[in-house]
Amino acid sequence: MVDAETTANSGFRFSVDKIRNFKVRSDDVFLLTYPKSGTTWMKEILPLVCNGGDIEAIKDIPVDVRVPYLEFTISAEDDEMSRGALKSFQVPEDLNLDEMESPRIINSHFSKKFLPIELEEKNPKIIYIARNPKDVAVSSYYFSQLLLAKEYKGKPANPYGNFSEFLPNFMDCKNRFQIVGYDGRQWHEHVLTWWKRRHDKNVLFLKYEDMFQDLESNVGKIAKFLDIQLADDVVKKISDHCTIGNMKKNKMATKSNYCETTAKVKAEEGSPYVRKGGAGGWKKYFTVAENEIFDRHYKEWMKDSDLEMTFELL
Repeated sequence: MVDAETTANSGFRFSVDKIRNFKVRSDDVFLLTYPKSGTTWMKEILPLVCNGGDIEAIKDIPVDVRVPYLEFTISAEDDEMSRGALKSFQVPEDLNLDEMESPRIINSHFSKKFLPIELEEKNPKIIYIARNPKDVAVSSYYFSQLLLAKEYKGKPANPYGNFSEFLPNFMDCKNRFQIVGYDGRQWHEHVLTWWKRRHDKNVLFLKYEDMFQDLESNVGKIAKFLDIQLADDVVKKISDHCTIGNMKKNKMATKSNYCETTAKVKAEEGSPYVRKGGAGGWKKYFTVAENEIFDRHYKEWMKDSDLEMTFELL
């Protein structure tokens, strides 16, 4: 099982040995993300790119069945919380990654050191999407608040009083419910690992804000990377279907079953999986002083990197 560091505050007990030894196929597609960076969005886009834009074929399939979480699915046999999470996401108990037909699309939030060893041997396609950390912090705050508002095993949870109370924990990756970097990695550690690999032939590094500004060209980029030929009208069809506005109306994308049965919120009003979208929403939450502190952290994080993130859209 995973060591204590990687599960601090989250309650999950991930089966790291099983994950590390997971049998990778050369035609797999791995979607890797830091939490709250557009994961659900990509779980809508990728299956459509791979099936030629057939919306009808996927519209009634939960996103976590189309693109399963590696860590939850593999750990479910040993971990009660992983089983509970999958159940609330409408994932069948008998879902077995080893029995899925190729090409599989598999998602993980784990940092590289916990991912399957065979990623380096089989060289599957890896798509990484990064989002600016200020908006990630805000999205993570809302998600943490939702989870912390519930009781776990009869014990009262402990939500944050406000965003200002949450923000230092985000920067240090020491949240009360560690949904950000739940293996103990800070945003920059996770993102920069794959930014350094962006020139590898099997790696596509995307930015959330670029996709928001021009989804159509990025859908085309994804298709080209996966060696899939899509007509221009199909690329447009997928892009139109996957706008943030349409995602908010999509019951599979908002995980309406989870919202209604577990989170006890209305998916169309408060889904933690498709909330606001865009870039720059952080400005409503950060005080001037908090922004200055965060910028100093960010400068230190990125001092040896040429990665530039977009913090607001003009």
